[in-house]
Amino acid sequence: MDNTRVAVVGVGRIGLTHAEILAHRVRGAQLVAVTTSNEERAAEVRRTCGNIAVYEDLDALLAGEELDAVCISSSTSAHADNVVQCSEAGLHVFCEKPLALSLQDCDRAISAARRAGVKLMIGHVRQFDAGHAGAKTHIDAGAIGTPLVFRAISGDVDPPPPSFADPSVSGGLLVDAMYHDLYISRWFMDDEVKRVYAEGGALVDPAIGAVGDVDNAVVILRFAGGAMATLFVSRTCRYGHDLRIEVIGSQGAVQVGYYRHTPVRLLDKQGVHHDMARTFPARLGDAFVTELQAFVDCVNHDIEPPVCGEDSRATLAIALAATQSMHEGRAVEL
Repeated sequence: MDNTRVAVVGVGRIGLTHAEILAHRVRGAQLVAVTTSNEERAAEVRRTCGNIAVYEDLDALLAGEELDAVCISSSTSAHADNVVQCSEAGLHVFCEKPLALSLQDCDRAISAARRAGVKLMIGHVRQFDAGHAGAKTHIDAGAIGTPLVFRAISGDVDPPPPSFADPSVSGGLLVDAMYHDLYISRWFMDDEVKRVYAEGGALVDPAIGAVGDVDNAVVILRFAGGAMATLFVSRTCRYGHDLRIEVIGSQGAVQVGYYRHTPVRLLDKQGVHHDMARTFPARLGDAFVTELQAFVDCVNHDIEPPVCGEDSRATLAIALAATQSMHEGRAVEL
């Protein structure tokens, strides 16, 4: 079978990661182009991915290349329009999370892909991480009994630029950063959220607060079956990129996450020291490869994506309810 010809739309931090992986590490894929209007980004793409075509925007890409699929890594506010345009062009679509910033736009994007008969897969990368997948296997096998409580911590080292943190661009902290934990909570607990309560604040970076976002937040969930969850998300985990999850069940518990990035510790008079992953590509590098391999396999073998648009819509609904709760100071029913 010929390789799937893929282009990456937007090569910011995550888009460049996807481009490098598609260029070098995914079987059955050929990275042929990217879009960016930033000359430095274009040069970085050519340095890491080879002498591929670079287009200023999506319109120029679709007019200039014969493609089979796209990887959409543009700003979140552009996701829905990009998915619709690429679907109508007959291209299979991998879209970074979340699918959109509103449920209406999710529906619009899902409908466009369905009408066009193309695959639509959403970037829920932690589902493809070996640790998270292993924990899910234990839970489904009944190793911890009935899941009762889900707990999560996730944090980036430094806040993003205020221009990205702006909720009109990224959706805000809960839609952008806590999204992964909300999705994993539904996946691990195999249940839907019925009520959410959130507290948050711009506690470290005033620039984040100035654009209407928060840099630290805590969310409490209640599931339809009675289980509960507590989630903490931060843009200011100065010690490293922290991803930890625990599920406590009626017969035991399962934990995911680690502090050490490499299995090396230094012991000296000052104490015990070790490194820690500083970025999400460092922490989840292999998972990004597995995720994109799954998408290309769906296209090449005509199988359904493991994460669909409806999965993103359901997760976004929780994130939007949590954001509403945080702003209104009350629990919100879904």
